[in-house]
Amino acid sequence: MKNKKRWLIVIPTILFFVFIVNCKKNQPPPDSGKIQWIYSVDSALVLSGQTQKPIMIDFMAEWCPPCRAMEDSTFNNQKIIEKSADFITVRIDVDKQRDIAIQYGGNARKYGGVGIPNLLFLNPRNEKIKHVIGFHNASHLSAVMDSVLLIYKSSAKQD
Repeated sequence: MKNKKRWLIVIPTILFFVFIVNCKKNQPPPDSGKIQWIYSVDSALVLSGQTQKPIMIDFMAEWCPPCRAMEDSTFNNQKIIEKSADFITVRIDVDKQRDIAIQYGGNARKYGGVGIPNLLFLNPRNEKIKHVIGFHNASHLSAVMDSVLLIYKSSAKQD
């Protein structure tokens, strides 16, 4: 009798877990249609070291029209979204994270910096690969990202 009661508990439990696993398999990854931004350079450096991917930092501000234009067009372009998977992608708001923007030279002109939007590409050792300033359409940013990957991969072979 005890074995029968156990099976009445074990079988539904197993079926429940099989159901959950199958449901998760059929779900798309969260926000698969968007760039997966993180908001910490320190975390990005750790992830970059673990994955051996270069870092792409987007310095921006909510009040910046070219930044909004890049968000609406460039960063929502499917080719850019797919290519971003080859990078650890970081977004730094120069107003909310001013100290980071100053440290990495990504400040807006009104704060004495180079201007925004701007993209800084780093290797896992926190060394600059490339820094581009201003609005970039999807085809130009795609070319920039390709060049960064080439530089990164060739420097990784030398290490």
